[in-house]
Amino acid sequence: MPILKALIAALAFGLSAPLAKLLLAVVPPLFLAGLLYLGAGVFLGLTRLVWRRRSTAGRPLTLRDRWILAAVVLVGGVLAPPLLLWGLARSPATTTALLLNLEVVFTAILAGIVFGEHLGPRVGGAAVVMALGGVVLGWTPGDPAITVAAAAVVLACALWALDNNLTRLIAESDPLLIVEVKGLVAGTVNTLLALLSGQPWPTPGTIALGLALGAVSYGTSLVLFILAMRGLGAARTGAYFATAPFFGAAGGLLLGESPTAGLIAAAALMAAATWLLVRERHSHRHRHAASTHSHLHVHDAHHQHAHDGVEGPEPHSHAHPTGPLEHEHPHTPDIHHDHGHR
Repeated sequence: MPILKALIAALAFGLSAPLAKLLLAVVPPLFLAGLLYLGAGVFLGLTRLVWRRRSTAGRPLTLRDRWILAAVVLVGGVLAPPLLLWGLARSPATTTALLLNLEVVFTAILAGIVFGEHLGPRVGGAAVVMALGGVVLGWTPGDPAITVAAAAVVLACALWALDNNLTRLIAESDPLLIVEVKGLVAGTVNTLLALLSGQPWPTPGTIALGLALGAVSYGTSLVLFILAMRGLGAARTGAYFATAPFFGAAGGLLLGESPTAGLIAAAALMAAATWLLVRERHSHRHRHAASTHSHLHVHDAHHQHAHDGVEGPEPHSHAHPTGPLEHEHPHTPDIHHDHGHR
């Protein structure tokens, strides 16, 4: 169930915002970014060692995939987290959590304009409503400190949107390996930058908490997010993931933060935008050209091919032919439905 995976990913990531804010009281933003990603990388590295035979592994990374993964690490793992944590340290956790909804807007825009993913009218309307909610939430008259902090969070969202669309290009590969590499590299870079800037080492207990939070909020969340993208595409997965800030805002309120009129208005706008995205349905007659590719699959209408007897039980991954096939059914921009539209 791609939708369920996206929602669980949102829950795991959304609750990290108020918890990370608690750690920011004793850990500088750059150091915390390093701990969160190192926690994800170490956790998934150990998971891959223990869980070698798994159906989610997918196809091996090609040379092109490795270059894309390098860009993903730089944009989403090195540049975005310090911006988010810097903004989080200077604004309420509820405000930051809801501003994170802008990631879905930027993801959809990039998916449609740059990466060729089909966007229906609901996606466009939701993007406008979501952006308006971000303006209501992020603009604070007479308080430029909070406004600048909100701008840092918005920039982090834009970088993660690019990260999402690049990750979609390699989502058919092993998600545990993708997040492991991203976590270890990004975590090491951020930790080294923190040390070079003179930030002191946190206490062992604080380090353990940061690593544990990273394992769940970044590690588990990102793996589920990639698995969801296999079936939904970048924009639709981002739409379901947009529920993450609501989980984060709820966590912030539980920590004692008081709701404001702007917060309530922004939450209503963002909830309406998320509803528009979730309600989108897309169906038309389309044609699958003949091709050969490799990815994790089961034998559905798109996968009627012979086997040599060594592929293993379904789902499995191997090079296989597909098409030609012409039919009509509801679909999302997965690997078989990246066709053009009039």
